[in-house]
Amino acid sequence: MAIWTVWEHERHGEEERPERAVFVRDGFAWLAFLFPPLWLLANGMIVVFLVTLVAVGAILFAVNETLGEPFAMLASFVLALLFGFEARALRRWSLARRGWTMTGVVEAKDFRRAERRYYAARLEERAAPPLGPVTPPGSAPPPLPPGYGGTPPGPAPWGAPSSPVLGVFPEGTR
Repeated sequence: MAIWTVWEHERHGEEERPERAVFVRDGFAWLAFLFPPLWLLANGMIVVFLVTLVAVGAILFAVNETLGEPFAMLASFVLALLFGFEARALRRWSLARRGWTMTGVVEAKDFRRAERRYYAARLEERAAPPLGPVTPPGSAPPPLPPGYGGTPPGPAPWGAPSSPVLGVFPEGTR
């Protein structure tokens, strides 16, 4: 199973937005490992392409001049391997930089199944009635019950001194 993140852009209309969604799989990108510049250009990542071109060129030039050609070839392989692991994260960063918003995460074996699951969940979400009472915008929340001290009931958040437990271990016991 693979994890897919789904990205939508606000410039597309409400009805068109799901159809234009971009699915980005998490994991190693073989095409990015084998053909890094072409993969970047095919995915429209011009800024990352230029930065990568300059950085990799400088690193390989420095390694070739100081350590020789065999180490430059090894450095080239290591950089391509690193890029294969980080390519999808760079794609998500590039989408976010261009105004795309991550709207979902889907677990599926392949793209078609991820697409099917995402759209089925969207249809289910639209058909479901809203949970609880809906307050109109601009209205005040209901008043607190009498004697309510202002701290929410239930467990305190992490780091709160109200509990005698530090982490998962009680203090002073084995």
